[in-house]
Amino acid sequence: MKEIVNFENIYFIRDGREILRGIDWKIREDERWALIGLNGCGKSTLLGMIPAYTYPSMGKVEVFGYQFGRTNWKRIRTRIAYISSVMKDLMPSMYRSKVIDIVKSGLENTIGFYNEMSTEDERRAEMLINEFSLEKVSDKIFYNLSEGEQRRTLLARAFMNGPDLMVLDEPCAGLDLKGRELLLKNLNSYCGKDQKPLIYITHSLEELVPMISHVAIMKDGMIISKGKKTEVIKEENLKEIYGLDIELNWRYDRPWIVVRS
Repeated sequence: MKEIVNFENIYFIRDGREILRGIDWKIREDERWALIGLNGCGKSTLLGMIPAYTYPSMGKVEVFGYQFGRTNWKRIRTRIAYISSVMKDLMPSMYRSKVIDIVKSGLENTIGFYNEMSTEDERRAEMLINEFSLEKVSDKIFYNLSEGEQRRTLLARAFMNGPDLMVLDEPCAGLDLKGRELLLKNLNSYCGKDQKPLIYITHSLEELVPMISHVAIMKDGMIISKGKKTEVIKEENLKEIYGLDIELNWRYDRPWIVVRS
């Protein structure tokens, strides 16, 4: 299968400190990855290099076969949907827009604004509203939604233009159990149909729903293990990153952990 992302010997240095150290990681078009690790280990810094929100101090980043620094990255960025839990705070005008308008604006990657759409695009927007359980709030203002509804709106928007790669940076951060599980259910269902590559950042193992096929584990700025989900999510690996005596259980193709007291 074709490589979608290639990180080669990546270093990131800030104020004389190595945030990322010697990372090599390839992602292919038939894979859906989760990147896990403790807060502050460098997950967001690494994946921010895909849309070029961060830049490597050393090493090579390739996306869709193009090398960063040798091509116009604006063209690459239009093929990527990058979703973060803080995204809405970076686009304050979104708060005043209706849900349906925000979803439609994803077609041209604008904020709450879109040109006249084709009948097919209108149908796609309505389909995404339904897929992400937003039917009852489609005409509501984004500001008045619950946290979970806001996150699902951003996900529906991200899928509007059919991106070639999804990068989700802790989309469930701050959600309660009900909101988290509904978002994961919608995401697992839609991605199961879409068959597009995806990278999902989290520090919560229970978010590794069945659609996730591969996992990479980060610690202290390095990837210490990567591969198929069931081969990487092992008690010995989890003990190394968490420093706890952990019991691992698999239920419904999702890992759950218990800390032994």
